[in-house]
Amino acid sequence: MVELTRRRLLEFGVGAAGLSLAGCLGEPRSDPNTEWFPADATPFLMAYLDLTVTSQNTGVDPVIPLFLPSDGGSDSTEYVPDLPGAEELDDPLVRTPLAVGGQVIAGGALAIAASGLGRLVDPDRPTQGVTELYVTNDTTIGVGDIDVEAADESLRAGTDGILGEIKFTPTDDIGGYTLYEAGTEDGEILGLSSDAVVIADTESTVRTAIETRRGDHDRLAETDETAGWLFDTAGTGNLSVGWVDSVDLAEQFWGDQSMSQSTELLAEHDHVLSTLSFAPEDGELTATLALEDSSLDDDHTDRIENRFGSAAGDTSLSIEENRLSLEGTYTDDVLDIGFAEPGAPEGTPVPSGEDVPEKVTEAVEDVTFAFEPRLDEGHVRVEFHGTVAADSVTIRARPSGGEISTSTPENMNFVNVQVASDDEEVVVIATVDDASGIVARTEL
Repeated sequence: MVELTRRRLLEFGVGAAGLSLAGCLGEPRSDPNTEWFPADATPFLMAYLDLTVTSQNTGVDPVIPLFLPSDGGSDSTEYVPDLPGAEELDDPLVRTPLAVGGQVIAGGALAIAASGLGRLVDPDRPTQGVTELYVTNDTTIGVGDIDVEAADESLRAGTDGILGEIKFTPTDDIGGYTLYEAGTEDGEILGLSSDAVVIADTESTVRTAIETRRGDHDRLAETDETAGWLFDTAGTGNLSVGWVDSVDLAEQFWGDQSMSQSTELLAEHDHVLSTLSFAPEDGELTATLALEDSSLDDDHTDRIENRFGSAAGDTSLSIEENRLSLEGTYTDDVLDIGFAEPGAPEGTPVPSGEDVPEKVTEAVEDVTFAFEPRLDEGHVRVEFHGTVAADSVTIRARPSGGEISTSTPENMNFVNVQVASDDEEVVVIATVDDASGIVARTEL
């Protein structure tokens, strides 16, 4: 299958060696963003990412998600919070929303990109675009100022997304939203309005999300006491992940990824909400955990108290019957929080030419990779002619580093990789066991 790579997950908050979040995240909203969460959706898994950025000149403007590169250059410099110490920090109060929230959000990011609507987010139109991303169970919701006319044209025409060309057909209207059905075997449904895009597997799910937002359907936080307490206690911050009733978090981890012990500890509990809130002007972040479980006992609370918040400068713990809440504040002397320009350089150089390992060369010796630049659409299509025997294949744009990977290259006919305006080339990287090499490239 086509999947988001670890680099892509990093760009949406999943921790590996270094950690950046898309956007210079502003203050969290004072009220929980729960208007999209329907009452009858339990077991309920949610994740939320605030993509807005605080600007000294223009207030709050949207920031382009890193999976949707800019159409053009900009004279302004945008900064992202950089947390190089997060991976070394053995404090799950911070790492849980980053790791688990990042995994869930990544799936939503992929859904939007795959629909072909990614290019609607444009830095040249700083008051338009997706500024908030929600994932609720199997529903993805992008909220912002949407160019409906351009989106409609793109959906009908079948503009290429990262998974190829998918055409959508309008089927109905509901409360200011036009419903579209994808021309695929699964028939994905998309709801489009001037302020949101809603994507799900079924029409009823999309309708329920829209009706919940409009107030025509009961909301989880208003009808479920436990959910209400979770959101009142932890809010949604700038990045959050949580669940009501037990969920299988293992389903959110792909390939060789696995849950950490601390994530497994939280996954044992029925109702959890974990959030992060960034304060760029203060050089700090606040992590909050709210948890309710009828089986909460001294052993559970001791393990959480001993591990969660261990690196925080200030912590506040509250335990009342079957409910626990914990808040920790982290400053730059703990996390080495700084603000850096986005677009980190690549890591270890990938061998090319005569330096490509022999087993990598053999894995693609009967394969031809054909490149078709579609720069007006912001991507390059790479076709696979022949059967690839590698464990995985990564298509990478340089120097931006935008990429997409597949762990089943033998089943692929083509993939599309998003490119930035200043990219100079696209390369194909094949991996066999622990060896990788560039096996094809094209200049842009």
